[in-house]
Amino acid sequence: MDDLLTPGFLIQLILALGVVTSLLFYLVGYYGAWHFFAEAQRTGQPRRDDASLPTVTILKPLKGLDVDLYENLSTFCRQDYPTFQIIFGVADANDPAVQVVRQLQAHYPSVRIDLIVDGRIYGTNYKVSNLHNMYRVAKYDVVVIADSDIRVRSDYLRRLVTPLDDPQVGLVTTLYRAVNTGGLPTLVESLFINTDFSPMVLVARIVEKPTYAFGATMALRRSTLDAIGGFLPLANYLADDYHLGHRVAERGYRLALSDVVVETVLAVGGWRRLFDHQLRWARTYRNCRPGGYFASLLTHGTLWATLNLLYNHCSPLACLAAAAVYAVRISVARTIATRYLQAPLRWSEAFMVPLKDLFVSCVWALCFAGDTVHWSGHEFRVLRGGQMVRVSPPTPVAVVAPYRTSDERDQAASI
Repeated sequence: MDDLLTPGFLIQLILALGVVTSLLFYLVGYYGAWHFFAEAQRTGQPRRDDASLPTVTILKPLKGLDVDLYENLSTFCRQDYPTFQIIFGVADANDPAVQVVRQLQAHYPSVRIDLIVDGRIYGTNYKVSNLHNMYRVAKYDVVVIADSDIRVRSDYLRRLVTPLDDPQVGLVTTLYRAVNTGGLPTLVESLFINTDFSPMVLVARIVEKPTYAFGATMALRRSTLDAIGGFLPLANYLADDYHLGHRVAERGYRLALSDVVVETVLAVGGWRRLFDHQLRWARTYRNCRPGGYFASLLTHGTLWATLNLLYNHCSPLACLAAAAVYAVRISVARTIATRYLQAPLRWSEAFMVPLKDLFVSCVWALCFAGDTVHWSGHEFRVLRGGQMVRVSPPTPVAVVAPYRTSDERDQAASI
């Protein structure tokens, strides 16, 4: 019995547990992807009569020029949908995104496109302040929130709002796939989204009731949003999307995952920006779900297989275990990304997944070394419970600029 309590035995036991658990996680992730997309294909979504579709307001908070911003935003203007409104919001009249919105207004005159320029701030999450400022001119029954780097197909709205036909569904969110616009840091980020994030969501969907949403796309009835107090209760939270979904779930509604997979167009730039983004994501996850974040270490198969290999000095059994983990990891990651997310992953990229995994494992550990995050050029400290306070010097108070809606443009044109 004493032999079973030696440090060597305990280390080997932990390593074996990590290897086996991560293998099971990869296989369950594959099953989750197969089951979700097979069910979506089997049930399908029949073409609905336009008169039965709810009216929709899309909120698009903007800041600066994201890569391919015009093309990303224009996909929302080309929706095959009878009645919808798009509201773009910026805090500064000199923001270069304003010119992009004006181009959209000129190129899509038949689409109701409103531009809100409002610098009022209600908390440390400036995106939430922007959303609140936009929401005041929302016209329609369903509110869709989508990030500026998201690109969608023309049937996006039709498919997105369908789950809201069920009165028990309070919010709809989506998976997303990354589009790599070039550069090794951007490739690493895209691999994280396509081979880590989506499989984790699909596994969670099997083992628990979803109580959170993803900022790439969220859709909910206006009445539901008003019932939880609108956007202002989220004004100081880092993970506004998580807390929005959580507040909806607390009111007894079910959160649905749409069969729509949207695209996020990435241009990470340098390694420091990649690290800051990954660390912000990790600290957000740790803060929102501390138990789940700590337990997620058991899903880091590449880490466990590599440590087992080194601890056992590349013994034949350790080499066999490592080969099994690497092979399953690469093949499952490539299958989920290519077949189910429709994000083709070349073999040369797939073989980089284990290296990306080790980077993510390092970020996992560094997450515990502090509580600050960098976001949109500012530094914040995240408090227990998810709220954040500024660490970097405060920005001078912005002057609220006049906003210009479609109604005002029409009135100006008639003068």
